[in-house]
This record gives sequence, structure tokens and C-alpha cells, in this order.
Amino acid sequence: MRIVLWLVAAIVALWSLYWVVVSQSIERSAAAWFADRTAEGWVAEYDALNTRGFPYSFDTKVETLTLADPATGVVWAAPTFEVLAKSYQPNHIVAVFPPSQTLASPAEKLTISADDMQASVSFRAGTSLPLQQTTATLKQAKVSSDKGWETTLDQGLFAINRTDASDAEYEVTFTATNLRPNDALRLGVDPSGRIPDTFQTFTLDAVVSFDKPWDRFAVERARPQPTKIDLKDFDAQWGQLELRAVGTLDIDAQGTPEGRITIKATNWREIVTLGEAMGLLPETIIPTVNRVLEVMAGLSGPPHTIDTPLTFANGRVSLGPLPLGPAPKLQLR
Repeated sequence: MRIVLWLVAAIVALWSLYWVVVSQSIERSAAAWFADRTAEGWVAEYDALNTRGFPYSFDTKVETLTLADPATGVVWAAPTFEVLAKSYQPNHIVAVFPPSQTLASPAEKLTISADDMQASVSFRAGTSLPLQQTTATLKQAKVSSDKGWETTLDQGLFAINRTDASDAEYEVTFTATNLRPNDALRLGVDPSGRIPDTFQTFTLDAVVSFDKPWDRFAVERARPQPTKIDLKDFDAQWGQLELRAVGTLDIDAQGTPEGRITIKATNWREIVTLGEAMGLLPETIIPTVNRVLEVMAGLSGPPHTIDTPLTFANGRVSLGPLPLGPAPKLQLR
């Protein structure tokens, strides 16, 4: 019996030592990371950083956090931020965001609030912490801009999973329930109020390849850039408006896409109005767009539905035979 007690006491002592050593290492590493960012010209500030959770977890909490990237002008500020990890599974963490935080760029400032906002992240072995998968959940979320617009959703799920094909290829999915766009956009599309306030469905499923893996250097140095997008499914329904899309785009080093996305749009006239309200279609080309789409709808079936390719070629984009203008640059800052 005495031997058993000594063994139990030794195990407890060793585990306690392990927890203390690792928790102190976490705090030192986090403080060093902030110091390194400051040395690189970032604003990287916090008021307190502590690790708790003995004996089963390492729960690190950062208070009054501000991170600003001088290269992009993007600033993230949060009153608290928590990283939770089981002591027996340190490569799998849960990030817990505060009820309210801000994300600012040179263009605008966003206030992001949610009843619940968490992300589960797992990494593969390696000092660079290459991403294996992450799942983020949102409940009763709201994004407000200092430019006067506001968007809300009841629930959202965003997931990234590395595929078996490549270290830099990921499946990206997003689903949202009761996604409500800002009122200015909605009323611009539908002044009479016929369209519901919210999207009934909004789903995205795509496989995206990048020029390098997502890891800790993606934050510290430069963001990986997309090289290919395989859009498996995009489906959005807003009242009588329905839009579906599938297709593939190859993206060069300058962010210029080449390829084709097949679009099926129901009640396309209201979708054109939506594109105009969002600033995606210049007012001067709207009559031409409507005339061409009328012809295309007549060829593809019911007059309220079009089924046509969105083609990206030579730095330009066209909808069927209708040229829309320069293709957007698909680059991450």
C-alpha cells in the first residue's frame, strides 16, 4: 500500500511540475510573440496575460488586446481573448472571442458582436503550426460599420479542413441561418418591401488551393495567396430571388482569375437590381444587361430564369456574351 501511495504522489508531483512548466512556457512564448510583432513595427499591446486551468487544461486569457498590421492598416481590438487547450492535447485549441470586438481598416471600422463566438482549431506537428482544421461558430451575431450599415445572422458555421491532396489545399464551407443584410441594401433592391428581411438559405462549399500552407507565418509574415478555387456549390435564396453557382477559377500571381463559373439565377431581374444596388453593376450598363439577359433567358427556359456561364479571361469578366468589365483581383492582404 505504501508503494502505491508513493507512486500516486510521484505521478501527481510530476504532473503538477509538467503543468507549471508548460503554462509558464505558454506565457513566455505569447509574451515573446507580442514583443516580436512590436519589433517588426506592429502595434501589439495587452494589459494582462495569464494561464489557468490546473490540472486538466491550459486556459490562457489576454486582456485589453490590440493588434495592428502596418503593412495592411488592419487593426483588431478586443477587451478579452481566450485560448483553451486540454493539457493532454495541446495541438487542439479553442479560441473564445469576447461579446464585442472591433476590426478596422483604412476603409472602415467594423464592430462585431455575438452572444457566442468560438473557433476550434487543430494543428499538425511542426514548429510552424500548420493548420489541419478549424471550425468557427456564431450565434446571434451582428456586424456594424461606421459607414452606417449593419448585418445580422442568427447562426453561422464556418469551417476549413486541409485536404489529403496538398498541404496548401483546403475545403472551405460556410452556412448561415437568417442572414439579414443591411437595410440600405435591402430597401435599395426592394423599396416596396416585398422581399423578406433575411436570406432563407446561404451556403458555400469550395476547395481552395494556396501558394503555401496556412500556419503561424501567415500572420507573422505574409498571407498565403489563392491559386485555384473549385466552387462546389453556392446557394443563396432571398425571397423569390435564388442564385446557384458552380465552377473553377485558376488564379495567377497577380490575383487575376481565369476560368468559368456557371450561374443559375431565378427571378434574374431582381438580381440585376441587387447587383446595381451593391455597386457591382454600373448604372450605365443596366439597360444593356437587361436586354441581353432577356434573350439568354428565352434560350435557356422560363423567362424569369437564366442558366449561363460567368467567364473570366484575359483580365476581363463576362456574363454569357455580355462583357461586364475588368475581373476582380483575388488577393489576401
